[in-house]
Amino acid sequence: MIELNNAKLKNITLGSALFFVSTFSLASEQSGTDDIPDPGDHTKVSSVVSMTYGKQSFNEEDNDFVQLQGQISGGKQNGNLFLGQLTVQGQDNGKVGSEDFNLSQVRARYFEVTRTEWEHAPMLGVSLDYIETSFTDAVSDRLFAVGGLVRVNTPFDNWLSFPILAAAIGQNNSTYSDLGVSDKYTYGVQFNFLNSIYLHENGTHIQVNPQFSSLDMGGAIGTVNQLQFDTALQMPFTSNRKHWGKLTYTEYFDDVERSFGHNRQGTELKFTYSYFL
Repeated sequence: MIELNNAKLKNITLGSALFFVSTFSLASEQSGTDDIPDPGDHTKVSSVVSMTYGKQSFNEEDNDFVQLQGQISGGKQNGNLFLGQLTVQGQDNGKVGSEDFNLSQVRARYFEVTRTEWEHAPMLGVSLDYIETSFTDAVSDRLFAVGGLVRVNTPFDNWLSFPILAAAIGQNNSTYSDLGVSDKYTYGVQFNFLNSIYLHENGTHIQVNPQFSSLDMGGAIGTVNQLQFDTALQMPFTSNRKHWGKLTYTEYFDDVERSFGHNRQGTELKFTYSYFL
């Protein structure tokens, strides 16, 4: 039963692990001004539109996907910064544009950050995240998460670090819960550690992001633990930093098969283009 649902579990565990990892496309503090985009800093917000193309698995079951994302940001009278974000993802088991290319995920998010007086943690953020997958045959129909992040000062000026902790609750597909494969609801936690290391004064940076999620699906599935490891290179295409490109490589490790190991079906390579408004 567990082996039968491995592919379906991939959608839900991937979504949960990525709750607080989507590119916020935020403005740079290193540049000395707040209006120069810098998506390496996850505690400052900007309005942006992005498009991602990716390939998952890299074998006879290659799974292409496309994401379209838009977000609007602003400031409050108390000095807090906020953004609203909407992401739509399409996915298939062949090539983009094929007959089986379908909507796979819709995600809505609200994110807000505030400045602190702490020397080693100058920014704090909170996020509300909702993911809908009821139009697929995934184990989960929807997920809701509440989490927070901290910007931690490091000994190096070119290294930004962001520990993130989140709690999630999900409603599972009734077909699976009725069969005892899962419970009606899922509960879980995530801990992510995002790092941006700058290579050039124009904002070019690499990201090294280990992320761990633990979801209790209940039923025959039980608790699924997953470690996701992202490495990315992100750089501006123009001198005004309005246009950015990002290349991301992702590996996954999980215990879906009851022993923790490499999940090569989840391997991803994706490219994201972002335009800052």
